[in-house]
Amino acid sequence: MVQLNIKTMSRNYKLTPSKYGFKVEMWNDFGMKRTVYEKNVMDSSKVVMDWWENSNQEHDKMKCEQKVLNNLVKKEIK
Repeated sequence: MVQLNIKTMSRNYKLTPSKYGFKVEMWNDFGMKRTVYEKNVMDSSKVVMDWWENSNQEHDKMKCEQKVLNNLVKKEIK
């Protein structure tokens, strides 16, 4: 099985051939990981580039969600 593993700065992705096409594992600058399946290499590359371009928004959204969850937990403890 052939694997492509490309690393730039702290971003990283790995394409692994699978019975569905390609398994795409990607990490952004914040260490967040996402795994998707795409039919071909071009679609896989587009998904990676789009996700990296939106990584700041994804990180901000994740921080906001974490604050909400933390507040819910604090309310449950009281």
